[in-house]
Amino acid sequence: MTPNETLFLESTNKIESENISNSSFVQFKILDFPGQIDFFEPSFDSEKIFGGHGALVFVIDAQDDYMEALNRLHQTVLRAHKVNPHLRFEVFIHKVDGLSDDTKIETQRDIHQRANDELIDAGMEQIHLSFYLTSIYDHSIFEAFSKVVQKLIPQLPTLENLLNIFISNSGIEKAFLFDVLSKIYIATDSSPVDMQSYELCCEMIDVVIDISDIYG
Repeated sequence: MTPNETLFLESTNKIESENISNSSFVQFKILDFPGQIDFFEPSFDSEKIFGGHGALVFVIDAQDDYMEALNRLHQTVLRAHKVNPHLRFEVFIHKVDGLSDDTKIETQRDIHQRANDELIDAGMEQIHLSFYLTSIYDHSIFEAFSKVVQKLIPQLPTLENLLNIFISNSGIEKAFLFDVLSKIYIATDSSPVDMQSYELCCEMIDVVIDISDIYG
């Protein structure tokens, strides 16, 4: 699906569940929540929703007034952490494609500061929030999901070590272990990730998929 095609997607109005099993490492159950859901309704089963999961991804619209979103993030994190103290919290600051570089940095700094200050005020400073700037018009959304998925893979240190060995013995500059269907990189070597290299790899994956569709 192209970014422009997402404009025709309907808004989520109920909790939707989807199983993702693209490879031996990428096997997850994803729950998609509508933004207006009230976690404090008596009918909401927090134990069932938060109890058996590894990560919660909270999306904030960077082009909108995010004060209400931050309040909802705070309530959600506190409720989820109480049910599942091992749950990881990932915050996507989304739709940053319409912002200047300076505004992106300032928006991320402001959201980061406000969210963590609220946790400190609630006496929950031990809760760690991770923040990512994302957009559907570049590869930042894939990179963000890659980092989320990597935290859920127990074999990650072993995979990174194997890629480091591969790098040292082959002379190549950078190595990614990809889930082809989603373009999520499950692991990479210990050198810093260069977005241009990652984008090039994603484009090459598209080429391989297109050729496979023609000749496969």
